[in-house]
This record gives sequence, C-alpha cells and structure tokens, in this order.
Amino acid sequence: MNATPRLRDPETLRLHTHPKPWLRDVVRLTFGNPVSRVYLALFAAAVVFAVVDSLFVGRPDASMSGVWAALLTSPTLFPLWFAGDALWPDAGAPAWYTITTLGVAALLNALLLGLVHRGLRGRPAATEAVVSGGWHTQRHGDH
Repeated sequence: MNATPRLRDPETLRLHTHPKPWLRDVVRLTFGNPVSRVYLALFAAAVVFAVVDSLFVGRPDASMSGVWAALLTSPTLFPLWFAGDALWPDAGAPAWYTITTLGVAALLNALLLGLVHRGLRGRPAATEAVVSGGWHTQRHGDH
C-alpha cells in the first residue's frame, strides 16, 4: 500500500500546522502571483524614479515625479489621504503619513489584483488533504 499512516501525536500535529493560515493566504495573494508582482515592480520603479528625480535633479518641478506612484496606487490611495485630512484637519497630514499611505495602498492594490487573478483562474481557495480511515492520502490518491 502506498499510503503513509498519519501521526496522532498532538505535539507533532501542532508543529506541522501553520499558526495563522489566513496570513499565509494573504501573503500568497499579495506577492505570489505574476499580476501582483508586475504591479508591485511598476510601483517600486515609480518610487525609485521619484526619489532619484527629487534628490539628483535640480529642476523646480522635480516634485511632480511622485505623481506616477500616486496614480499607480489610485483609487485606494484617496480614501487613505482623506482619512489623513480628517485626522489632522488644521495642519494637514504629515509627510510620514503620506508616504506610508502610498505603500499601504500599493499592498492593498496588489492583494486585490491577486484576488481578481485567482477568481479569473478559477482555482479553489485552498486544497484540503483527504483523510480516510486514519490514512493520509493527499499524495497517493484515494485508495
């Protein structure tokens, strides 16, 4: 018989299970598909372009280079910016908040693109191992 018996030791069972499977799924959706990777690479290139342009170019309009990063993260960027304006109504949101929202919006967009990619491919969310009669049969088929 090709099936291997399943271990019933509770300590071994705890070592092999992932503590937060939802976190693993979120990371896979955000970074584990080609659509999200291409999007994040484009965003990173826009951010590098903005940083290089603002540091090494002495033109007065060098700050406009950051518009590309903002455009790539829209429409999820704008509610985050509006929330910053609501938190700091008098002086406006600080620079660290604006930069952080760019990164958060990019990660949120990558997650949404991963969900769309998975939905269009038609894959199930997760595959469970088949256990019948105490035998683990995931790699060996249903015997």
